[in-house]
Amino acid sequence: MLIFTALLFGCTESLDLPEDPSEFGVPVGVQTLEIDGHTTEVWYPATDSNERLAGEVIDVLAYVPDSFIEHLGSVSVNGITTSARRDVEPRRLADPLPVILFSHGFGGMRVQSANLATHLASRGYIVLSTDHSGRSLRDVLPCLFSPALEGCDLSGFGSDPAEDDLDDLLDALPGLAQGDGLLGGRIDTTRIGLFGHSAGANSTTTVAEDDDRIDAFVAMAGGQAVTRDVPGLFMAGTCDGIVSATGTEEAATESALPYIAYDGAGHLAFSDLCDLQLTTFAEANLLDRDDLDPTFSDLLIALAGDGCADGTPAPDVVGINECSDAFVLPEAVEPDIRGALTTHFDAHL
Repeated sequence: MLIFTALLFGCTESLDLPEDPSEFGVPVGVQTLEIDGHTTEVWYPATDSNERLAGEVIDVLAYVPDSFIEHLGSVSVNGITTSARRDVEPRRLADPLPVILFSHGFGGMRVQSANLATHLASRGYIVLSTDHSGRSLRDVLPCLFSPALEGCDLSGFGSDPAEDDLDDLLDALPGLAQGDGLLGGRIDTTRIGLFGHSAGANSTTTVAEDDDRIDAFVAMAGGQAVTRDVPGLFMAGTCDGIVSATGTEEAATESALPYIAYDGAGHLAFSDLCDLQLTTFAEANLLDRDDLDPTFSDLLIALAGDGCADGTPAPDVVGINECSDAFVLPEAVEPDIRGALTTHFDAHL
């Protein structure tokens, strides 16, 4: 009754958070907005009245092109279970909140790390993420076959589409802050963070280097050296067979910035993509096809399982990084990743 009365009369709600940065905070909402031509997922603190609502299960087939589904005849994959509630009322806070942008990797999509985004939103941030054409799941899946299916787009190999996408979102933030939509009066455009995974980590460090609107960044499983004086953090899994942890560590060292290595973790430990069991899907639906392009499919299938229960560490990292025949799974390291992300952004935003 007190919560209802407070909302009815427009009273503000508090943002009391657990001391442990890895612990979830307040309820979280999620909406899909069109921002400057980019379909963008937005996670935000929600009112306490949403606490008992079920979280969203993301339908990943919404990110799979029709040409791929039609070519296989039917497609079934797991969803991504989150604690964010779709389209619920934002939390009524007295002050605007810092903004954090996210950049996904090759073969990923804007919701690929939804649980990290949800966690940050629960701790008092507003998180925005958009798809990067030329390296998104929708673009690369049709390229698995020879000839390639309609919609195949590998332009993200030759250039970085995320740089323009992130610049567009950054340009749009002041107008959104002054508007009357979801973000109107709720975002503080003087406190902006950026984090990314894999190819998105490279995009993160490039933008952090060149754009002084970025006040702090985190590069996960990738990234390049940053010389601008901006607070940054690099993370890697020691059993990553896609992007060497050694390379990420070297980028951190050259940047004179902190580096965290998660022993036994693979490439996808910083995402929710292991939930999809894509290696199992590939074994059941793709590997016995004679129209599969072996050059590209081998790379994408290896990526799909790196760090997952149905994946196997790459031979060139077994022994070198003391990896066994199985990864330390994402659920084992996710609390530490959540805590490190939150601690870093809390310190600088």
